[in-house]
Amino acid sequence: MKAWCLLPSTPTSTVTEAAQTAASNSAVPTAGLARRLAAMVYEALLLFAVAFFAGWIFFFASGGRDATAGWLRHALQIFVLVVFAAYFLWCWLRGGQTLAMRAWRIRLVNVTPRKALLRFALAVPLVPTGISILWSFFDRDRQFLHDRLSGTRLVLAGVSAAPPTTSSASPP
Repeated sequence: MKAWCLLPSTPTSTVTEAAQTAASNSAVPTAGLARRLAAMVYEALLLFAVAFFAGWIFFFASGGRDATAGWLRHALQIFVLVVFAAYFLWCWLRGGQTLAMRAWRIRLVNVTPRKALLRFALAVPLVPTGISILWSFFDRDRQFLHDRLSGTRLVLAGVSAAPPTTSSASPP
């Protein structure tokens, strides 16, 4: 159960479930760097299509005016950025995966609306400049900088955490 779904009358179960979720997410292996970079390339192709569609909508909404100069150009850029944000936030908050992440079997964990918005805001300047990718070579967990700063993590999808072991197992 998600913490925001719980009633206030169950504080003990909220803490227990949150601890179990955090423990299980940390036990799932982080997706490899090559897999994450391949997903980024695929995501770039998908974003090209999303931006093209957003530009098409903007063109018709603006009455077919030229949006290559002036204030209309900035309005188009802001509109495309908002469409990108809507795409990523909707995907991350509804299952932790975009289409490219599903294809490469990667899932975003430890995500909340606040963390998703922070992750997007950090990724916008850090990914295109390569800073976030360069950071992953030096990070102890090989995480991207925008994941490290937002408190999220990319893991292999479909891989479950190892079951807990008990030290007092009885012989068969």
